[in-house]
Amino acid sequence: MKNFNNYKFALFGAFILTTASFYSEASNSFDISDRDLNSIENKVDSMNYKEMISTRSLLLAEQSNLEESQENTQSPAQNKSINERLKAITAELSTIQRALLVLAGAGVVSALTSQDGYDDNVPPVITITGANTSTVELGAAYSDGGATALDDNHGSTAVTSSGSVDTSSVGSYIITYSATDLSGNTATASRTVNVVDTTAPVVTVTGDNPATSELDEIYTDAGATATDLSGAVEVVTSGTVVTDTLGEYTITYTSTDASGNAGTATRTVNVTDTTTPNFTSSSTFTISEEITEVGTVTATDNDIVTFTIGATTGPAIRGDQASSQLQITSDGVLSFDIAPDYDLQVPDIFLESEPDAFNTTSNTIESLSGYETGATMDFTATVTATDPSGNVTTQDITVQVRDVGGVDDDTGTGTGTGTGTATGTGTTGTDSNLNTRPQFTSSDTFVVNENVTAIGTVTSTVPANGITITYIIGATTGPAVQDDLITQSQLQITSDGALSFDIAPDYDLQVPDTKLYDDRDAFLDCTNTGIGAAECVQTVKTETLAGYKTGATMNFTAIVTATTSLGVDNQQEITVQVRDVGGVDDDTGTGTGTGTGTGTGTGTNTIDGING
Repeated sequence: MKNFNNYKFALFGAFILTTASFYSEASNSFDISDRDLNSIENKVDSMNYKEMISTRSLLLAEQSNLEESQENTQSPAQNKSINERLKAITAELSTIQRALLVLAGAGVVSALTSQDGYDDNVPPVITITGANTSTVELGAAYSDGGATALDDNHGSTAVTSSGSVDTSSVGSYIITYSATDLSGNTATASRTVNVVDTTAPVVTVTGDNPATSELDEIYTDAGATATDLSGAVEVVTSGTVVTDTLGEYTITYTSTDASGNAGTATRTVNVTDTTTPNFTSSSTFTISEEITEVGTVTATDNDIVTFTIGATTGPAIRGDQASSQLQITSDGVLSFDIAPDYDLQVPDIFLESEPDAFNTTSNTIESLSGYETGATMDFTATVTATDPSGNVTTQDITVQVRDVGGVDDDTGTGTGTGTGTATGTGTTGTDSNLNTRPQFTSSDTFVVNENVTAIGTVTSTVPANGITITYIIGATTGPAVQDDLITQSQLQITSDGALSFDIAPDYDLQVPDTKLYDDRDAFLDCTNTGIGAAECVQTVKTETLAGYKTGATMNFTAIVTATTSLGVDNQQEITVQVRDVGGVDDDTGTGTGTGTGTGTGTGTNTIDGING
């Protein structure tokens, strides 16, 4: 026994030196205060081998009893007290076991544990906090949830971790957790962390959105840029802009990262037309009188241009004759509705004849200074050019009408049996509600000179093929003539529309509407002289027509009926305006003119056989 005690004390010295490192490593790993742990270590340091064995047995018994009590108690306070005591028992048993391990060796400790059941060769159990496997988005911050470890004999056990997660790179990463209990048993566990990229690139459109491009101009797209957590990415552009067609177009920008995430953005491009048409034709047209065609108005634009025209301003016309009006087609063909006649302008100069036998100059001649100066007969109107987008440009058009032939250039005047023709133009008859009803295409007004029979042609149309049209005319209404024995001219028409007079109308045969008086003494009527008698009065020298000065025409009217081969008809009232030629007493076969025929050189009327 003495030898054993000496052996014990020798070992105990070694125990004191060795256990110091154990105690420092195990410091406060039992979830008890440092003071309590120091108290336990000091208590075990003071024990000999036998006391350690005895204390160990008592602690195991107490531990067993407390665990049984813990299972049966319902008191929170008692349960807490039991937990605190069990922690202290565990700490003291572990301290004793380490001391015995140093003092008596592993064989003695193994024999003891086989006898009393306290054999700590079980590693701690590691529990990973949070999900395993876990996922973190590329570029995001990763915070590991860590792990905990619990040992059956030593309770809570410290856990260390190793490994890292690079969130800037897609991939799988391993975090390893390790826990070693006071008995040297080690456990490990690991967590898999997947760094993934589920975020699509962000595409940013460069420049205006929506953008606007002018019709027929080159469109250059400003493109787009993209950013992504994975780094640089490309942008692919799709879609086209057709700049020669108005409309709305869409350009799509797509960027796809290495993980297959696609981001898109779009730009709307509106192709518009804000450019106004530009006139390329002259603002002035010059033509001769007695024709309707003027020319063509042109303008350039990005699209089709449509033309319209405003009201016409022109020179004053004598009498009640219709003034020529400018008209234009939608594609720019400019014309007059009635051919302008230079000679129909209101005279601007007056020429008096030589005095007659009575020393009077009643035969005043009115004329136009333009015959001498070459001044034109000017018509103006505003032409509007409009494109399909509603862009509008206007231009003031002037049509200068030149005189042709000078004074009294109308066909069929002067000495002889002159002939003349006139072509009527005008509006088409309306009020048709049937596709086969004829629509008049010739004017309702014709202007001719006196002493001719030919007038012009009445025309009409139907919007159907294979249909013929025939014409008839009603009674003629015309001015009164001086002598009942003289037959009034009547309008007549052929079945194919040729309009004429049966007898050439003579302007001078109208019943006079103006009286001219002679106030010279030799011609006064003084038959009622004497006391209380009236003064001498003027005698009527002659009677005449006001139209010689005003230019008023001799008008004939009648109703023309156009009938189709289907029996459908339409009517139009025709007016024929007969102009005076030659002024007062033009029937005398004297003077000059542009008509054809041979004059007799005497006062005989060679036109209608009636002595003038």
